[in-house]
Amino acid sequence: MTKNLKLGEILKQAGVIDDFQLNSALSYQRHWGGRFGESLIKLGYLTEDKLQDFLARQFDLPQIELFGRKIPKDVLAYIPPEKAREFRVLPVEQKETNGTIHLVVAMTDPTNLMVTDSLQFMTGCRIKPALATDEAITSAIEKYYGPDVDDQEELDFALDDLAELPKPTQPVVPVMPIPEPEQGLMQAPAPIAPAAAPAPDMGHYMAALKKLEDRYENLVRILLDRDLIGPEDLDELM
Repeated sequence: MTKNLKLGEILKQAGVIDDFQLNSALSYQRHWGGRFGESLIKLGYLTEDKLQDFLARQFDLPQIELFGRKIPKDVLAYIPPEKAREFRVLPVEQKETNGTIHLVVAMTDPTNLMVTDSLQFMTGCRIKPALATDEAITSAIEKYYGPDVDDQEELDFALDDLAELPKPTQPVVPVMPIPEPEQGLMQAPAPIAPAAAPAPDMGHYMAALKKLEDRYENLVRILLDRDLIGPEDLDELM
């Protein structure tokens, strides 16, 4: 929380946000998780462009465009996919100066020193932050590292369950033969009583529905955790 509070205090001292907005964003973050800057944006106190411009000026950082950029595989290998998703960062460029390797890393919050220190320890490189939007980083991670394994597995499981869901069948009424009348007698055919329809296996059907519902709720939870949807989208999804 102290790392996020630092960014909040910087924004407040610069007159970008006030005390109410600072406390509201911190409360939103405690309730829903995520980063402090994201909370400000979701609450409508700042736009992402305005936050990025402020951070670029405040910390003298370059803003980098990820769309259409080609990143070499040896640069991507510095940060494992799971850490790129956890920290929401992307290695972009590697430079060597006087025997020291500098790794340019796109991120949304350069004030989070815990992330910077973790990346520096993990890669053995001097980390040079560069600013990029959250949307651009998320899209680039999907492009270069592929979809998140957990999310893809949950989606595959949900689709498999949906495909295997048993469909109720209409009962088949057998056709009863009409007996031949005795010679010389005219008899009306006996009424045919429809056979009792076999009871469908509703237990298996309801169990499959419950399994699918659990998979769907788990998938929605993952999408919330990954910030791919927001709380305002739940009414349409559930």
